[in-house]
Amino acid sequence: MKKRRPDHQAAPEYDYHIPVMLRETCDYLITDTSGLYIDGTLGGGGHSAEILSRLSEGGKLYAFDADEQAIEHCTQKFQDELSKAEQSKLVLINDNFIRACSIGELRGKVLGLLLDLGVSSRQLDTGSRGISHRLNSRLTMSFGSSGNSAEDLLNRSDERTIESILKMYGEEPFAGGIARRIITRRRAAPLRTTFDLRSVIEEVVPPHMLSKSISRTFQALRIAVNDEINILEQTLRGIIPVLAPHGRIVVLSYHSLEDRVVKNVFRELSHDTETTPKQLHILTPKPLPPSDDEIRYNPRARSAKLRVAEKLP
Repeated sequence: MKKRRPDHQAAPEYDYHIPVMLRETCDYLITDTSGLYIDGTLGGGGHSAEILSRLSEGGKLYAFDADEQAIEHCTQKFQDELSKAEQSKLVLINDNFIRACSIGELRGKVLGLLLDLGVSSRQLDTGSRGISHRLNSRLTMSFGSSGNSAEDLLNRSDERTIESILKMYGEEPFAGGIARRIITRRRAAPLRTTFDLRSVIEEVVPPHMLSKSISRTFQALRIAVNDEINILEQTLRGIIPVLAPHGRIVVLSYHSLEDRVVKNVFRELSHDTETTPKQLHILTPKPLPPSDDEIRYNPRARSAKLRVAEKLP
């Protein structure tokens, strides 16, 4: 499939974030305009808007997001479509995308699942969730309003657990030193804010390596708080019975750990085993990157990798 560059002259203004590889993802995702599709990572609704614009009568989109603010935003964004009630092509669901695997009415009917695993620009730029290390805010990092927070994790976990998280999910070379300093600092006062955590890292990591260590540490804690890697793998496996024959899984990942999970699950399910025949055909033997033009237009797209697999009949 030939990739097309985004038409930047005609690009709308996105108040949440600019959807990455918009045309490429939707070209792969939509094989029947009257089919049933899932956007597992709604965010600001950029991909969902494009999907809806391509659906004909009878088409349907289920869009998921654990962040209630994203649901509220998209309820307003798509109010005209949602006002059609039972005739609406769109269903918004305030839940993690793994929920799609257990909705009985979807079983065997979905023609495509889209997962854009990036953190929304709104979450990074507003600091409302404590995900951004550039803004001083409470150490929440949870995509939803319930569950554990990074504050809980850092102030209650032992040193070995913190070090393991930083190594496993951030591949952080200073994980041991950062974990030890966290334990020392919290004896005097709990870590409450993003800048509390930054200051700990600044005490351990050499200045020339500091920026990347801060990013890796924040990434690791966010992944741990939201159990992102386990949920991603469970969803990739659990969505298979939900897909119709020739239904597709389209995934945009942004760091090596996510991409490795997608690659390994796709590879495993595209081969016969002793107990089960192969279930997927990989459509992207190598991950597709964004075009140079898109990266210039949207620098946050630069690390994106697109992988696509199709369910065998």
